[in-house]
Amino acid sequence: MMGRTILRAWAAVVAVVVAGCHARTQQTDLGDLATKVASPPPGNNWSLPPEVAERLLARAPAELVALKHTSSGVAGAFKAEIVFPEDGSQVDVKWKEVPHGDMNGWNNNPRRELAAYAVQKWFLEPKDYVVPTTALRCVPIDRYRSIVPGAKPTLAGTQCVLGEVSLWLLHVTTPEVLYDPRRFDTDFDYAYHLSNLNVLTYLIAHRDGRASNFLAADDEANRRVFSIDNGISFGSLIYNFLVANWDVIRVPAIRREVVERLRALRREDLDPLGILVELRADEENVLRTVEAGPNMDPDQGVRVAAGRVQMGLTRAELDGLEHRIAILIHRVDSQGLATF
Repeated sequence: MMGRTILRAWAAVVAVVVAGCHARTQQTDLGDLATKVASPPPGNNWSLPPEVAERLLARAPAELVALKHTSSGVAGAFKAEIVFPEDGSQVDVKWKEVPHGDMNGWNNNPRRELAAYAVQKWFLEPKDYVVPTTALRCVPIDRYRSIVPGAKPTLAGTQCVLGEVSLWLLHVTTPEVLYDPRRFDTDFDYAYHLSNLNVLTYLIAHRDGRASNFLAADDEANRRVFSIDNGISFGSLIYNFLVANWDVIRVPAIRREVVERLRALRREDLDPLGILVELRADEENVLRTVEAGPNMDPDQGVRVAAGRVQMGLTRAELDGLEHRIAILIHRVDSQGLATF
């Protein structure tokens, strides 16, 4: 308890200095934006509701088929189809093999992708999620080789290829301009969606602002926005410094409801991110998602034992996340960041 108190006090002290590094910190005349409270209508960009997709992608019996390279990205992503044999249904997904070795690549980093998906749940309802449903799945090696000949198991001693699976978005495009300040100040729905995205990217310290890492809904009247590649985040030492990154608050205002939900968080609410997923080998040495046991090593992001893999944020990454939440709340309370 004492450590948490000291950390929050320190965050409040440095917030004034740090705020100077953030874009557009001045108060803005938001006009009607400040008084409107109705949320925008739900979009049509999910092929499955997030709560359904979570269960199906991680645990339901399924077959991965029809891999096809995506049009952008540098981390080996594919568009794929997953078929669920129990009812014959299918869903399009993005599939990306987990890196061999330590399973903790600088860009291809599944545990950070899982954490980005989880963090948004603290302050957004499912209809407003900005990160598609993401899960890990290990495909038996014989089945995977029918699609990718010569593939090798991800982890020595197992017989499967571990991959990150995320729901493929519908009716979206890469926006020419992600953030339009003039539109933000006059279009409530646009401000609603973009501020949600920016809070998420700030909290996870997203540091790969390439245009292809973000998508926007085709519907200009309800311009939802999404962050689809979040591997360079949570304090990654290697990052894309050639572009304008979104690890800062760029918008002039964020939603009051979001602030109050973040304000209610305590360190014990953050700690579950220390274990985002646990997989154990079955009798055929295929890794399956199971209920997580105790944290094997809070200072390591990927923990491996015989026939067992556990992934989560490290203690230091959780400290950084707590620190950013404290600074954001301080900026709002000190009127350095407007709300609507």
